[in-house]
Amino acid sequence: MQQVSYKNNFENLPAIGYRSSKDEKRENIYKTESHIPKQGPLTGAKVGIHKFTNDILTYFPKGFSGSKNSSFYEYLSLGMVPYVIGSAMLIALYSAANKDFNLKDRNIASGIAKQVGAGVVLYGIGNWLSKKIAHMGIHASTGINLDWKLLDKVNEFPEIGQEKGQIRTKYPGIFDSADFPRKDKTALWGELEHGNIYAYEDMILKKAGYKDKQNAPNQTAWPLIRQVKVRTTALENISKYIVAATGVALGSQEAFAKIKLKQPKSILTALKDGFKELWKGTERNAITKHYGKALLIGSAIATLLTWLIPTIGFKSKPQTMKSKVDTKREYEVVQ
Repeated sequence: MQQVSYKNNFENLPAIGYRSSKDEKRENIYKTESHIPKQGPLTGAKVGIHKFTNDILTYFPKGFSGSKNSSFYEYLSLGMVPYVIGSAMLIALYSAANKDFNLKDRNIASGIAKQVGAGVVLYGIGNWLSKKIAHMGIHASTGINLDWKLLDKVNEFPEIGQEKGQIRTKYPGIFDSADFPRKDKTALWGELEHGNIYAYEDMILKKAGYKDKQNAPNQTAWPLIRQVKVRTTALENISKYIVAATGVALGSQEAFAKIKLKQPKSILTALKDGFKELWKGTERNAITKHYGKALLIGSAIATLLTWLIPTIGFKSKPQTMKSKVDTKREYEVVQ
């Protein structure tokens, strides 16, 4: 009888890399669904450019055409459009008639146009910088990143003449709404990145001073987050006027009339000298002498308070807190 032998050749087979179902799920969701992307130092700039280009080329035309796909997010985003258009018109008003002036008057009008332009730019930069500094302080103190962005993939309805609707990408903030934050996406982020849908809430409570993990961290963390968001929004609505006034006042200083737009060094020099002029004021009366100091100090204080006040009461001592619900105890829900 013939004996048949089988040779084991498994050791000669090429190595095969197996990927876990968790990795595949994460990749699939990141490719096809709305999710919280990784946030980097350039995330804000990326989102700002995306919003600005879509404001002009997409959201503005959609809104005026009465598109059924126009959304509240697009409506809020359009606030940048009147600012840009109004600023351009304001600068143009001081520049358009220059060609009809004599040389002396042309130089004066040109200087005023530069001051107006500087005021417009510094108005925007001041608001952005003040908000950014306050948000960074709040993030460091509480773990709540009020600038946390969601990459939202929206399936639109077909427009007139289209057979299929587009899939449009938007970047709303996780905490844009105080009453309706995107808890679903923080839960998804926690599941994909940490294997725990309450990973974000656990992190917030740890920053708040809770030493032990809670059985229902979402019930404890989200009221704290809402409190910080509401207070921050209220303070920003006040502080932005102080900061904006400071930006306009700074731009109106004589140093900005001497800017040579094609020389970056000239802009930096004007900025440095402008701060000095605003701080020094003029000797005409007590108001003109001290209003610049008041604005600069007021802007600094407003920015500081927008950071500090929202964090008051955030860090608590759980052992001193009295509650009707024991968050360390397990409860059974009876239906």
